[in-house]
Amino acid sequence: MQANPVVSMVRRGRGRTALLLVGTLLCAIVALSPGRVTAVKPAPQFLRDVAPILDKQGCSVAGCHGKFGGRAGFQLSLLTLTPEDDYDPIVRGGRGRRINLVEPEKSLFLLKGAGLVPHGGGARFDRKSPEYRIIRDWIAAGAPYDPEKDVRLERLTVLPSQFVLPKVGATQQLKVFARFSDGTVQNVTDYANYESVDTAVAAVDANGRVKATRWGGGAVVVRYLGTVEAAFLTSPRVDKTPYPPVRGNNYIDELVLANLKRMNVVPSRLTTDYEFLRRVYLDVCGRLPEPGEVAAFVADKAPDKRAKMIDRLLDSPEYVDMRTLRLGDLLRIHPRNFGYNIQGDRSSALFTDWIRDAVRDNLPYDQFVRGLILAKGSTLRNGPANFYLIDRTPEDRMETVAQAFLGQRMSCARCHKHPFDRWTTDDYWNFAAFLGRVGLRGGQSRLNGDLAQENDVFYNPGGQVVNNSVTGKRRGKVAPPTYLGAKDPVSLAVEKRPDGQPGPNLLEQFANWCVSEKNPYFARATVNRLWGNYLGRGVVHPVDDMRGTTPPSVPGLLEAMARDFTEHRYDIKHMIRTILNSRTYQTASDVNATNKLDDKFFSHFYPRPMLGQVFLDVMNQATGTTERFGEFPVEYKAKRLELPVGSYFLDTFGRSHREFLAELEPKVEPTLVQILHILNSPYIDDKVKHGGGTVHALVSDKAVTDERLIEGLYRKTFCRPPMPKETVAARKILKAAKNREEAAQDLMWALLSAREFYFVI
Repeated sequence: MQANPVVSMVRRGRGRTALLLVGTLLCAIVALSPGRVTAVKPAPQFLRDVAPILDKQGCSVAGCHGKFGGRAGFQLSLLTLTPEDDYDPIVRGGRGRRINLVEPEKSLFLLKGAGLVPHGGGARFDRKSPEYRIIRDWIAAGAPYDPEKDVRLERLTVLPSQFVLPKVGATQQLKVFARFSDGTVQNVTDYANYESVDTAVAAVDANGRVKATRWGGGAVVVRYLGTVEAAFLTSPRVDKTPYPPVRGNNYIDELVLANLKRMNVVPSRLTTDYEFLRRVYLDVCGRLPEPGEVAAFVADKAPDKRAKMIDRLLDSPEYVDMRTLRLGDLLRIHPRNFGYNIQGDRSSALFTDWIRDAVRDNLPYDQFVRGLILAKGSTLRNGPANFYLIDRTPEDRMETVAQAFLGQRMSCARCHKHPFDRWTTDDYWNFAAFLGRVGLRGGQSRLNGDLAQENDVFYNPGGQVVNNSVTGKRRGKVAPPTYLGAKDPVSLAVEKRPDGQPGPNLLEQFANWCVSEKNPYFARATVNRLWGNYLGRGVVHPVDDMRGTTPPSVPGLLEAMARDFTEHRYDIKHMIRTILNSRTYQTASDVNATNKLDDKFFSHFYPRPMLGQVFLDVMNQATGTTERFGEFPVEYKAKRLELPVGSYFLDTFGRSHREFLAELEPKVEPTLVQILHILNSPYIDDKVKHGGGTVHALVSDKAVTDERLIEGLYRKTFCRPPMPKETVAARKILKAAKNREEAAQDLMWALLSAREFYFVI
């Protein structure tokens, strides 16, 4: 940006000499890297001194001048996230009335902020405030801004970065320090913005004072000059009852239990064998254990029987079906993404078969992801090449890679910087630049024996991506390919070795970085997503939004699991096995007096609904019915389908439509439509009354007493025998009924509509 000539003239007239007084901040900033600490600020600069006022006083919020298009003809960057963009609208905008270099006090920018003239936003500060003085002195100095020489924020430090609030009502004052490019460090506590991540646990005021409102853990996000940092807090339960000893099974439990003890929260009991077996069968195989399997497992007295059962289930074909279903949802494999015709069906089936083979062979996950990114060739002959048909632009493809495999939601940064994330528009477009090298051609009938409507994915060495941000300074310029978090772009010279032979192309470098141990995102994002699949929520949640300001629910757990994952060569089965063998996974969903408010620390299991396909398979299994899906063989289960089929039940109960990455799981709370479908649907009624189904088979057997009938229905649905009070209640229904089979059907219907049946508990 070129300096305003009027401003430059005023600068020269006034001179630029200023006295910088250097002082020392005491122990509060010991954690900061070495730098000069200023006791008295030098002459005001726009970025360092004026821009923070715009954010702190609310001038740049969406309801005011941060609104897209501005307000009253005056637009600032949203939440001052890109303060460099705000100089021109202030100094050069408003037909020169906003800044009066001759009489600074008559500047509209100052008069409106102080409420001295009518202002829709009201007075933001008064004439005696430091804000008024800073803005006035800045204007008096010629409203200077030199993009090349003015100091810029290099680092923001919040102290303490981690702290404990010992009881409800306890407070902690945060201190915020900014390190600038000239080496100075300033206390900017009064000019930072604060927001509590979980207001149920802690509140924070405009001055950075945090107050505990109940036990738990959370974070306070601190924003200053477009940079965000977080301070993480813990507030333990106050309880004088001695903490009981609790033993874990592996390193996962050590970290989870240590965190619970720190918060004085006692985990729930372990699951019974019945509870454990039903849960692990549903999670790993997508079906219920049969009564005989349950009886054998409960009768087994071996101390390691749970570990052996986990191993057996992970080696089953049904595990392959479930894992393939999960990956198909993650990658959004659907014929409409490939043409929604016979070619779309072929591409979907081919892609799904490739995934199924990879899961069956337990292909290391880094190789799986690398195979997707480097896929090329015909989309009708090479399954993973269809990855590049789901999204057709480099930026959309980048968003998928970042969200699915790195746990980073980049979509906001396409246009502007997210207020609670680090990624800028430059980060977005520079990262997308790698995928500009993916070429796609074809899509129509061709000669030479090629398949009709065949697409060909290839490496395009000349592919470029142009920065298309809304207001970024590099808008319209070619984006240099840059890894997330890196300062410098990738050198394109690497594509050619000194001997003239071709080196790794840009896409190969991108794929290698994505799955590298040096990449801080890949392993953590993978284990966090796996954890979420089996525990109901991620250690960082949502699982695909792992921004640095979101506190992990268990400190150190993601790092430990990621290290284990990489040390075992990205073995997915090993990671799942470790999770399932933990006491944390095997903890009951029942709550106790200490953990009934816990919804994130894994002191008890969080019940969750089944995936739609699993629920339909389980419904058929429990009722003893079969169902044919489209043209697939009758033995095909819903979770096994390579192609979508029309099913009102599946649409109602939460199968992913594979449109959006952030919507892969069914909603936790049942909907009214789901409830009505179970209670009133002829579809369910037919299954319950089926002549070859569970109820008819039990009632038709004259040797089956009422007690055995009741037990049979409970074992087919809840995978456990009924409790005595349940048996008593059910017997009354059967005894009072005129038609025993109709009464048994009613009992089955009641069990199918129960929360214990629909949820993984």
